[in-house]
Formats: sequence, C-alpha cells, structure tokens
Amino acid sequence: MILKTDLKVNIPLSKFFTTIIIATCTYIIITGTGGCSGGFFGSGGSAMANDTTLSLVVREYSKMIDANPDNDELLYKRGLELAKNKKFKLALKDMEAAIKLKPKNADYHIGKAEILMAENETKKALDSYEKAVEVDKKNEKALLGLGRFYLFVRQFDNSKKTLSSLVEINPSNKEAHFYMGMLYKETGDTTGALTEFRKTIQIDPYDYNALIQLGQLHSEKKDSIGLAYFHNATVVDEYNDEGWYGRGYLFQRLGKYDSAIANYQRAIDVNPGHFLAYYNTGYILFSQNKLDRAIEHFRIAAKFAPDYAKAQYMLGLCNEGKGNLDEAATHYKSTLEIDPEFNLAKEALKRIGKN
Repeated sequence: MILKTDLKVNIPLSKFFTTIIIATCTYIIITGTGGCSGGFFGSGGSAMANDTTLSLVVREYSKMIDANPDNDELLYKRGLELAKNKKFKLALKDMEAAIKLKPKNADYHIGKAEILMAENETKKALDSYEKAVEVDKKNEKALLGLGRFYLFVRQFDNSKKTLSSLVEINPSNKEAHFYMGMLYKETGDTTGALTEFRKTIQIDPYDYNALIQLGQLHSEKKDSIGLAYFHNATVVDEYNDEGWYGRGYLFQRLGKYDSAIANYQRAIDVNPGHFLAYYNTGYILFSQNKLDRAIEHFRIAAKFAPDYAKAQYMLGLCNEGKGNLDEAATHYKSTLEIDPEFNLAKEALKRIGKN
C-alpha cells in the first residue's frame, strides 16, 4: 500500500508574526514620527556610538542622542533600529525611555509591544497594545497591532472586533482585510477568508501573502483558479519557493503531472533544500513506475529531512517494487525507527517476510 502525496502547502499563522518587528521598524524609520523633548533615560549614548558590533545606523542615532539626550523621537527610532538588529533588550530600554518622555505617543507604545512580542512577552505586549489604543483610539497601527495580537493568541472574537473597528476607520487598510482573512481561515470560514483576501488584492494586486493564501484555499478545493493566484505570487516574488511549490501542489492534484514536476523543480531551484518538492516529485515518478528516478528524489528528500518517515517508507516501497527486498527492509525499519507507529511499514515487513 502506498501513501498519499505529502502536499503540505498550509502556511502557519505564526509565519505572519515572525517578521512583524522588521516590517514595523522599516516602515516607521522611513516615514518617521513626531517627537519633542523631555529628560534622558535611554540605553546609553556614547558607548553605543562607538560600539562597532552595532549597525552604522544605530551608531549614528547614538551620536545624535549624545547631542540631544532629551529627544524622545531619536530614542524611539534607535529602539526600532536595535529591534531590527535583534538587540531587543537595548531596544526595549530605548522604547521605555521614549514613552517616559512622551507617554501620549501611541507609536511608542506600539513599538514597545512589537519588541515584547519578539521576546515572547505576550502579556506585557498586550498591555502595550491596549495602552496604544487607549492613547489614540483611531490609530490604525495600534488597532492593527492589537487585532493581530488577539489573532496570534487565538482570541478570535476580540480580534474580529478590533479589526472590524479598523476597517470602519479605513476600509482601504489592506492589512486589516488580510488579517481578517487569516482569522476566518483559522476559524474554518473559507468563504469569509476568500472574501477578505480578495479585498486585500483589490487594494493591492501585488500583495504576495494574500495571493498565496488565495491560491492555497482554492487548492484545497481542487479549483484550478488557484493556479492563477500562485502564478501572480511568483510574478511578485520569483525567488520565493511558496508560489512555485503551490503551483506544483495544485497541478499534481489536477493530474497534470508534467506541469507539477516542472513547478516543483522551480521550487527546488529557489530552495535546494525543499524536501517536500523532492518527495512529491518522487511520488509522481513512483506512480508512473519510474522507480529509479523516484528513488533518487526520495533519497534527496530523506537527506534534507532525516526524520521524515514517509520518505524512508517510499524508498522501501520503490526497492520492494524493484525486487530489492533486503534494501526495502532496511528502509522500512528506518521508517519505524523514526515513527514506531507507522503501520504501513510494519505491514510491509510482514509482506516481504523481513519482520
């Protein structure tokens, strides 16, 4: 008995929270925020200005802070830059200093919340997001951050309420629609998710994540329209493997195996360690009785993912098909070493008399 193809294309919710700090910092550093004066509380001026382990931008901000020690905006911007460089403890000190100087600035509370999220201090992050909204109830970044936070901790009702408030303030906020789509997806409302992701690309046709999500949802329904969304994602970012793999996934589901293999190869070109692209290609070749080529791909999949039991099992199945029973038994036993409950491998060993 063979396995179904491993067509993992779901993108975990956590993915959309791993780059929040970088995205937020880049945005705010470019656009800037207002600032004024107060007292000096930061994480050190001259020492940081001369610390060559820190980025040039951080050192330049530190020089400016030396000259303007009561400038909350400079502390805030340096904190963002430190966060971009994953110097979270230093970044938090700067953000707290900026807040102490200017407690009614919502952006400072948002910055602090994002840093706390990166440090996995979720309760403290929630306090900061809520403080940002309290300071400015119509601040779009504050509402987005809070709504996104609630989604991350799976408080879906609170997330929906907060994101809905943001949409009322600005119906063209594409991120509000995107995270509303993620909320609907996480709660099993495919129709709602599709609606929100479509709104996202109506606002921004080049939104990569929304295109991937639309492709994924249509793939789950075995709907060929997903191919167009995945294609557009590859146009937006041809160096990301998700779009290519997604196209291969859907082509395979539609029985268009040559196209599936071609797109899996593009995913491999972009990401040579994409073990699922190797595995699925191997599976197609196995189904076409091209056992030697299938073995090549399953071996590479197993190399890149040594704990992936399915690759070992399929290597056993291919060798069994070629009559190499000793080699097959070796792979079936390797499968069980990885996953002792892998019943198909147990049955295979009995079938070939090697149990």
